[in-house]
Amino acid sequence: MNTPLDKCLKQTSVLLVAHYATFAYQDLLYRYFVQNKSRLVTKINFPLPDLPILHHIEMTHAANGKQTLSNTVPSLWKPRAVAYFYQVFQYLWLVLRSPHVYDYVIAEDSLLAFTSIILKTLGKIRHIIFYSHGIDFTRFSSPWSNKLYQSIDRFSAKRSDYNWSLSQNMIPIRIRQGIPENRLFWVPSSLPIDLLSRKAFVSSHSLVFLGVINDKNGVGILPDIIVEIRKTIPDVHLDIMGEGDMKKNLQIRIKKLGLTKHIRMLGNVKFQQFKNTMTNYRLGLVTYKYSEVNLIPTSDSMKMRVYLAAGLPVVLTKGFIFSDEVTKNDLGYAVDYDVKAFAKPIIQILSDDGLSRRLRSNALAYSKTMDLTGIYNRTFTDIFSHRSSGK
Repeated sequence: MNTPLDKCLKQTSVLLVAHYATFAYQDLLYRYFVQNKSRLVTKINFPLPDLPILHHIEMTHAANGKQTLSNTVPSLWKPRAVAYFYQVFQYLWLVLRSPHVYDYVIAEDSLLAFTSIILKTLGKIRHIIFYSHGIDFTRFSSPWSNKLYQSIDRFSAKRSDYNWSLSQNMIPIRIRQGIPENRLFWVPSSLPIDLLSRKAFVSSHSLVFLGVINDKNGVGILPDIIVEIRKTIPDVHLDIMGEGDMKKNLQIRIKKLGLTKHIRMLGNVKFQQFKNTMTNYRLGLVTYKYSEVNLIPTSDSMKMRVYLAAGLPVVLTKGFIFSDEVTKNDLGYAVDYDVKAFAKPIIQILSDDGLSRRLRSNALAYSKTMDLTGIYNRTFTDIFSHRSSGK
């Protein structure tokens, strides 16, 4: 029997827009609406100039649960400022020339939300969901650029119908901006747990790091952590999945330390390639450099959510709201950004099967409570109730 939510989802048309860098929220939202046989789902992936995995726009359409069309559109990814400006006009053009009017747009950054507000004014969108991934107060080198970026974020949040955020830390920021609490939703970087294989125990000494290879993600510390662990566990192995501007330097460092047999750099591994193998690792690493002003404090850790959904204990940098989540629920360890601080709990987990089993059991259980399908269902039930009540 169809529930009220099922009926609403089937009657709804949705536009998903994001600057696309890797498998994440855009793909998960598309999957959710297609599985629920929404009347129309259009996904538009723009190149992300900061990490240009895409060099063109990808457009995908699905109707009533079936994909109907997929095509690409030439675009720009550099120079950075020009690319962002050009993509605004491309977004306007793509939607204005379309015959469709969308019930909802889910825009995954402030610039796309700002452009969606224009499209709503022009009658092409009825409701705007601004899905904020956080605010990076040091995103640009010039003060005026950061001020403009923050102004666009604030304007987009106020003029959107609903505000989603990856981090609970964004909620008080939005409240201070005058946005009613009933229009604010915490939608973290979770996964539907049925997407990944989930083993109750593995005996390997293999670790994994998943993410962008850059300074913010703290990847420079990874080779030294392995050097320290090898003193106790000689067969330790680390797989690094991702791309980024520090990749070449990291490769040089690995070779210099004689770690080529202990660290593999696998490049940009797609979700479909690791979804059944992630669970075979003993634990996952999250080595963010601590900061109070970049994106991380007001965002969420997708890599952490992937690890937990696969049953992996986590060792991560302390000081973030999601770090506290790990320690509070006994899912791993939060430590200082320091080689020995990371190495110590990793050695404990690799050496103690009882500890490893307990943490893995906790991760498997906790990830069920954070299953993304349930989060989406609760969120859209609230949103549709707002619409029906005219709030």
